[in-house]
Amino acid sequence: MLSFSAIAVVAAWFSGEAALLLALFLATFVLEDAATVSAALLASGGMVSTGPALAVLYAGIFLGDLGLYALGFLAGRNKRLRKWIGIGRIRVGRRWLGRRLVPALIGARFVPGLRLPTYTASGFFQVSFVTFALVAAGAAGLWTTGLFCLVYLFGETVLPNVGPWRWVLAALVVFIIIGLPHVIGMRRLGAGLEPKP
Repeated sequence: MLSFSAIAVVAAWFSGEAALLLALFLATFVLEDAATVSAALLASGGMVSTGPALAVLYAGIFLGDLGLYALGFLAGRNKRLRKWIGIGRIRVGRRWLGRRLVPALIGARFVPGLRLPTYTASGFFQVSFVTFALVAAGAAGLWTTGLFCLVYLFGETVLPNVGPWRWVLAALVVFIIIGLPHVIGMRRLGAGLEPKP
């Protein structure tokens, strides 16, 4: 049975910065960019330390990328699915992706909506796991660090000067960085599906 002091220690650990870091880590599995923007704003406001915030972002994003590869790998082991797709198509897909793996992985990191299909296809076609892991980690590190630094600098230089409106402005920045590309992508997708006269 846990003593009161042990419970107090655990409760104290899960309050404050540790709780925020845990929330940021878990948020990377839902929306990586939102977690990154949130972490940068929290760090610029002094609510979390920069190093640990970046560390939990890197860890969560990399584990999520490995999870997508594993999901594809497990799907590729499904005999019914392989039969439905056809061994010829699988060979062509494996060869095509294998020849373009590095640029495909880097592009998938920077273009919204491409990461899920590209990373799961990498697992499905069983491309080199080592190459996948190294490129995915590098691309995620570049993207996450760049986005974090931009938002952090914005948070440090602009937000303190707007007083009580700083969180409204911060929410607007989150929308512009995360929501606007999604809205634009959905409009383009919708425009492409409409019948042409």
